[in-house]
Amino acid sequence: MDSMVIILMMDMMAIMNIWANSDMVYSTLFQTALTILSSIITGGFVLIFVEIGNRKNRENDHYDFLMSPFMHKLSSYFRFISWCSSRINYPRNLNGHETRFKEIVEKISRFGGRAIVSGGDYSVNYFKASELRKIAEDINNIWYLHEKMHPCNLIWRDIIYESNELIDHELAEINPKYLSMPYDINLVSKVSSDFFVYIYQSVEYETFKHESYMAHFSRLTSFVSIAVFLVLLILCIMLFVEPPMLLLQISTVLVVLLLLSCLLLLAVSINKQISWYNRLKSFVYGFFHKFKRNREPAGRFS
Repeated sequence: MDSMVIILMMDMMAIMNIWANSDMVYSTLFQTALTILSSIITGGFVLIFVEIGNRKNRENDHYDFLMSPFMHKLSSYFRFISWCSSRINYPRNLNGHETRFKEIVEKISRFGGRAIVSGGDYSVNYFKASELRKIAEDINNIWYLHEKMHPCNLIWRDIIYESNELIDHELAEINPKYLSMPYDINLVSKVSSDFFVYIYQSVEYETFKHESYMAHFSRLTSFVSIAVFLVLLILCIMLFVEPPMLLLQISTVLVVLLLLSCLLLLAVSINKQISWYNRLKSFVYGFFHKFKRNREPAGRFS
């Protein structure tokens, strides 16, 4: 009987030791997980936010350096067309080409009027890439429509009380070579054609690339923000609730994987990231479109 009591007491002591060791292991794991999560927030994600901001600033600086001269020439072109619009005399009965030519000139003149009133140039980010392309197409259409006029019934008229100094100033800002050309409709057509070919097309790709980069930086910031939110949520749970050991291990590994994925994104070039995003987007859209098409009821005679 005494031996059985001794055996039971030994078993109870063993169980208590196991519980004590288990509590010690859990306490150690809890402290380690808390340290890792805190370090990831204060170090890892903060550095990622800073790096994303640095890349965004470098892209903005590059775009400003490239587009500032272009926007200055574009603003000068707007003002040039605005000054010239009062010199163009249209026939009483306009044909299709002449009507379209007049509409485009008046549209661009309005941009020039705003630039004249403001006394400065349009800012680099004033127009979206798609808006700039539409404006450039209108500029090129001035040359195209003029070439289609056979004969050209538009007449350039000199206004006595207006000098050509304002026109010369804008032409000098676009390209001084135009100063030696006579003032007529051909000058408007020539400047428009050259602007589209030699000035706009040299920066067309950069405008769309810049917008794509800015949109991707916003997606990266959103992704990292979601990761930070998840880490904060896990920390709050750990502070008020003691999660099971398995859940604690899984959550810690998950947060570390989120940090590694963010660091991996920073290690990959932006062009590749955008390419991956577009492929994933196309795949998801294609999957849902196919799923929706399969869910649609079959036709009566199918």
